[in-house]
Amino acid sequence: ARRETAMVNERTSMLINPMTCDDINEKVFKHYNYDGVRAHGDLDTIARAESARARLRRTVPLWLGMTAVSGYNCTRLGVLSASGRAGAIGGLAFGAFMTFTTLRV
Repeated sequence: ARRETAMVNERTSMLINPMTCDDINEKVFKHYNYDGVRAHGDLDTIARAESARARLRRTVPLWLGMTAVSGYNCTRLGVLSASGRAGAIGGLAFGAFMTFTTLRV
């Protein structure tokens, strides 16, 4: 039972990573001997993963805006309160991290 679970997790992990058309043909259709009905579950997993990546990519403007506002506030740290300074620095770091993360997806 444990081995089957590991194999299912490994296959799911492979399916949710970005795939080219050749990868889908090789790793999904060939796996099911080109039977589309049997491959439907894997194809659905691939489609849902790609949809989630697209939704995440649409948040890039939000993170860029947060980074820009926090960057502006970092230029005026001298007039900010202690919590404002922490927020500006934390917002810049978090916004930059999220921007790069969503661009890599």
